Amino acid sequence: MTRRITAVAVASIAAISIASAATAASGQPAKVYKASLTAVNPAATTAGLADVGGKAQLVDGKKNNKVSLHMRNLAADTVYLWHVHEGTCAATGAPVPGWTYRTDAAGNGTLTSNESGNGNTRGKSSTFNADPAKSYSVNVHVSTLTNGLAPGTIIACGDLKATKKPHPSQAKGPKS
Repeated sequence: MTRRITAVAVASIAAISIASAATAASGQPAKVYKASLTAVNPAATTAGLADVGGKAQLVDGKKNNKVSLHMRNLAADTVYLWHVHEGTCAATGAPVPGWTYRTDAAGNGTLTSNESGNGNTRGKSSTFNADPAKSYSVNVHVSTLTNGLAPGTIIACGDLKATKKPHPSQAKGPKS
């Protein structure tokens, strides 16, 4: 019994050491960015979406990058466009290249709301590397002419801000 416990303990310590070495060998842990999206007015109000809001999370990993978007208070059963953009909500730049989203025929990232006006979607990239000298944001746009708003008009936006904690998949040490 004692030998079995010792063997398990040695195997556990070896596994932890290997995992720690892999994290160290791959460089920095994944960096997590989060945004709270709020209505962009007057466009959101004109679209009838004055209370639109949501959250986005971007994980900038060594090889795999992921972004997720969760929105609420959208029009029911409606398709919206969205992207990760360079720049802040106050000074939005072009969409960041290299992201693959659930898309429409034109290749735009899409978010489809359900009957309650809520929607979730995601994207991924194998080439994105956040530049600490740049700002990034997530925008949600109307996809069709909506109450006089042209397709592509931004109705919600959130600035991505780095969190202090590494992504859970990059946490060091054993889980309790």
